[in-house]
Parts: sequence; structure tokens; C-alpha cells
Amino acid sequence: MSAAGGTEPFYSGGLRFSCRRCSHCCKDKPGVVYLSQEDLGRLASWAELSEEQFRLAYCRWIEQEDGSFLLSLRELSNYDCVFWKDGGGCEAYEARPVQCRTYPFWTGVLAGQDAWEREGRECPGIGSGELHGAEDIAAALAAYQARAVIRKG
Repeated sequence: MSAAGGTEPFYSGGLRFSCRRCSHCCKDKPGVVYLSQEDLGRLASWAELSEEQFRLAYCRWIEQEDGSFLLSLRELSNYDCVFWKDGGGCEAYEARPVQCRTYPFWTGVLAGQDAWEREGRECPGIGSGELHGAEDIAAALAAYQARAVIRKG
């Protein structure tokens, strides 16, 4: 896979990442976890709720600059994800959204070596552990980019 201009992406030799379960991406600071229809269906099934019941119990709408709204998981008043449980991690781990499944292989984090290193200052799993090949990284990035977040308005 080549970047614009025919040069290889900075991750062409692979990147090291293994989740350390530090919860950096799940709690303690504001954030959003946008949901696609597939994510909503998988989570609602996991919770044994209808999609509407799940939306009412676990989701919020985030207003965008264009006046539309995107569906996101709720966060608690302390900024923890609604599914984060101290000492137990993610309650919905097996049904977690694509956004969670593909971290840290997101567009902004893979924008360049500097972005990767900046994220690594927050996430101790970045730069250590399993070596992910360029093809696997590109596949995760494509899945992240391809998800169609639920929008209204």
C-alpha cells in the first residue's frame, strides 16, 4: 500500500502494539465512541435489548458542525465509557464497536510517525508487544474508515 506521492506509509515495516489494559482509551477523559448500525446490532444483541432500548439506555447523540447528530456510546460523569467496570475492564468486550476494535490503528493516529509517537505518550501499549504487519494495519484502518456511523438530521 502506498501513500500519496508513491511513498510507503511510515508503518510499512509494521508497528508494535499490545493492549496493556491501562484504560487510556476507555476512561478518565472525555471522548466519543461512534456507532455504526452493525455496532448497534451487535451491542443490542449482547445486552439482550432491542436496538431502541439499547439506544435509550446506553447511547447519546453528538451534535456536529453541520447540525446533524451522530450516535455514540454514553460516558459517565467521570468520563468513563458506560461499559467500563473498574477491576473488570470492558463489560461488552466481545461485542465492542469497530472503533474500539481497531484502536490504535485510526486515521489520526496513523497520520505519521509524530502522531503515532504522540499517541504512544498516552498509551503504554504503543511501541511494545506484538508486531502488526502493514497489511493488518491497513485492514484495521480500512475497517475504521469504512464504518458508517449512525446519523440523524
